Amino acid sequence: MSAQVSSVHPSLCPPRHGHPLDDGGAPPPSWVLLDLHAYVADRENATSAYSVMSNGEAIRVTFCTSPPPLVSYICVWCPNLPPSELVMEPTVEALEEDLVHFRVSTRAHRCRRDHFVYKAPSGGKGPSLSRLERPDRYLNYPRSIALLAHREVSDIHPHVEDRRYYLAALDRDISRPGNFNLVLYNSMDKKWSSSPIPLEMLHVHVTAKTITLGEGGLLGFVDPWRGILVCDILGRKPEHYLPLPEHLIRLDKLFDEPLFLRDIAFVNGRLTLVEMHRNTSYPDRSLNRLSWEVSTWSISGPWEGQDGWQMDYRINTSSIVVDDGTANVDLLSKLQDNGATPQPALDRLRFGHPTLSLSESHIVYLMGKVGIWDKKTLVLSIDMRNPRLQGAATFDAERMMGCLKGSLKRPGNFHMRYPRKHQNGIDNGPMQHSGATQMQEDTIADDGDINMAVD
Repeated sequence: MSAQVSSVHPSLCPPRHGHPLDDGGAPPPSWVLLDLHAYVADRENATSAYSVMSNGEAIRVTFCTSPPPLVSYICVWCPNLPPSELVMEPTVEALEEDLVHFRVSTRAHRCRRDHFVYKAPSGGKGPSLSRLERPDRYLNYPRSIALLAHREVSDIHPHVEDRRYYLAALDRDISRPGNFNLVLYNSMDKKWSSSPIPLEMLHVHVTAKTITLGEGGLLGFVDPWRGILVCDILGRKPEHYLPLPEHLIRLDKLFDEPLFLRDIAFVNGRLTLVEMHRNTSYPDRSLNRLSWEVSTWSISGPWEGQDGWQMDYRINTSSIVVDDGTANVDLLSKLQDNGATPQPALDRLRFGHPTLSLSESHIVYLMGKVGIWDKKTLVLSIDMRNPRLQGAATFDAERMMGCLKGSLKRPGNFHMRYPRKHQNGIDNGPMQHSGATQMQEDTIADDGDINMAVD
């Protein structure tokens, strides 16, 4: 009789890096890559904050942070509930600087989703966790939610430590096609408000992410296929629409996941876009080797004219240099160099989810997998200015099997202590080739896009 193999849900098994926190070493990073799917685990450190769910149960949230390309993550724990009572997984809905909005629900109350806002420790004050009251009627589109600290919006006392915040959301006005409502929550008075955004000329806009455009309360609701709806949350400036560079606009893309191939962020005072696609003319395609073209574009304020976009960098992944200075180079698969010594290579990886650095405009992070069913993926740090692989780290892909999912977000100025770059805390096992070559080929559309369904 064969023994029955038991398995543990991957959301109960957080990575080893990022815990426990290290008091010494380098200063904290100015930003982190954050997995938007939380783990359910009993972890506690100086970032832990506590609150109460709507059912009266206690909840604790802990951040485990590491510098990129390692991916930081959240651990959620209810001390009086078995882990199986939480619906897998708690998810991050919005974040900005030291604020994070996430939702969680229990199996006993699946339709009752609790929304929390976490504030990281700063200014000599500890972390905090507060629950939003009855937000479901206002937060209908998860990807259209944004957070802004009061200190970044106020004209009176900017940069003063203030734990209050605004939560904004873009809601479609079903009574007026092509129009939206801007929903706003002010933590100071705990009230919700809604105001119309009259953009009747806008026929197609599907928000995939939100970004803040500097200080002063400007938000960008981003459709990475078409353009950005720019709003002042306090109504001091009129709303307007910023189209993407003309040749990058895809009116045919309605249900394709844009964040597989594009990202937009506010980097060093400029609105920056990264775009990638398969290079179908790569000569070694018959040898199962792949090449991807990656380019970045940027525009400065006031972001009102399409003509302001300029291309900053363009590279092919086949031209990226991998050398002895690449951190964790052993994580890469190795290919034969003309039948001689195996060399680390990138051209058997299937890339996706380009992510812009918030501190250096020439740095882009890519997720790469060898096989579509691999349980691990790589996060690669690419220098676009001098095409070179800076470093690599593993990321647990078991919770996103079969595709490169939109799984990363970036809070900036997330002031927390973090572990030194100890190698003994990182799983350094190389990625293995799988037998899914044909299946992988089938996921690539004729135009070079990744043809995957949205979750």
